[in-house]
Order: sequence, then structure tokens, then C-alpha cells
Amino acid sequence: MDLNRKTALVTGGGRRLGKHIALELAASGFDIAFTYNSTPQTLLDETIRQITGRGVSVLPVRCDVRKTDSVFEAAETVFGKFGTVDVLVNNAAIFRKVDFFDITEEIFDEFVQVNLKSILFFSQACALKMLENKRKPAKIINISSLGAFENWPGYIPYSVSKAGVVKLTQLLAKKLAPGILVNSIAPGTIIIEDDENANVDPDDERKYPLKRFGNSKDVTSLVRYLAEENTFITGQTICVDGGKLLN
Repeated sequence: MDLNRKTALVTGGGRRLGKHIALELAASGFDIAFTYNSTPQTLLDETIRQITGRGVSVLPVRCDVRKTDSVFEAAETVFGKFGTVDVLVNNAAIFRKVDFFDITEEIFDEFVQVNLKSILFFSQACALKMLENKRKPAKIINISSLGAFENWPGYIPYSVSKAGVVKLTQLLAKKLAPGILVNSIAPGTIIIEDDENANVDPDDERKYPLKRFGNSKDVTSLVRYLAEENTFITGQTICVDGGKLLN
């Protein structure tokens, strides 16, 4: 391991937004570790190829973020490879519509486990060693959602879990200061360029004051700023929503 190199760990980094976050940080010179679980091998191989094409090292780690043991094992693997983590991006999440009357205990628990509990325990698994990093402050960046602030009755488990991310961000920021800066990003509708599953109504763009949906760069450029340049922002959730909350 080269302790002079910077390392970023991105959860759910095998595809979609997590992949683009990993690529953005790789382009800034970070060695990249990322977790994945159900990413198809072809997509996984392409992500690895694109990251290594930035001239950095990459470590994919299979992890079921619903399980705390798997989270701690993944973190141990990353520290064993790179020695440290300068930036932790808690991106892994699930999103789907569930009618209120169809919510079961299992469905609700899954959203909380993936979207919220994993952030708590990945942060816990990494924080002590991050605090030992001589290149302090280290950074934790959590991906929340506009659903934490708007009322989406068709997405109750998702929205509740993402609202929890906002509060957890504040609590971790206070607990881990000054050695670790903790912030979150709450995206609105983001169109991922290579996402074959994107299914949005183009007319919805008119609901945004900026009259467009976001793209991955709108989020990843902010991740890069918080990871590299920020030294005085902590405990904040920044909405990347084209002004949607102004409505």
C-alpha cells in the first residue's frame, strides 16, 4: 500500500450514480474501493475498466449492506488493501414505489436496512481509522434524496429512510468533528446517462424552476468538491434539485 495516495470508498459503486461518483473521484486521483451486491458481471467489469482507465487502483468488494457483519467485513477488506479511507461515500440505496396499504414489515425493514442502517454502520466501521488519518479532515458524504423533504405518499418507506439520512448526517457531523466532516446530498430527479431503467415523464421537467432534470455530473461535481476542497462545511444536506423545493 502507498500511504501517500488518497482512497475513496463508495458503497453501491458498481453502477448508476455510484459508478459515476467513483469515476469522478478516480479522475481526481483517488484510488477507489466500491461495494456491490447484485450488479451483473458485465456492468461490474465495465465499471472496473473505466476506473482503472483513470490511472488509479480499484478494489471491488461484494457486500450485502443489509447485514452488519458484511459491512464490517467489507470495510476491513478495504483498509487491508489501502491502509486508510480518506472519503467514504454512502451511496447504496433502493428505490421503488409501494402503496401505503401494501407496506409490510419486511418491505419497511429492507428500506431502513439498505438506505439508513448501512450508512450508520459503514460510518462506524470506518470512522476510527479515518480519524487516525494524518490528512485530516476526512470526509463522509451521504446520499439522501429530495424525498426526505417533499411528501411522496407512494414512497413512504423510501422517504422515511432518506429523512433519517438527513438527521444521521447531522448527528455524525457533531460527533466526529473536527476530524471528519460529514455532509449529505439530496438529489432531485437525476437522469443517469447509461441507465437503461430510467423511466420518467419528460413533462415533469416543467415542474422544476430550472426546467430540466439533473444529470450525474450535477451530483458528482458536488461530491468531488466536498471530498477535495471543503474544509468548513459539516452537518449540511445540500439539495441538488434544480430549485424543485422552491415550488
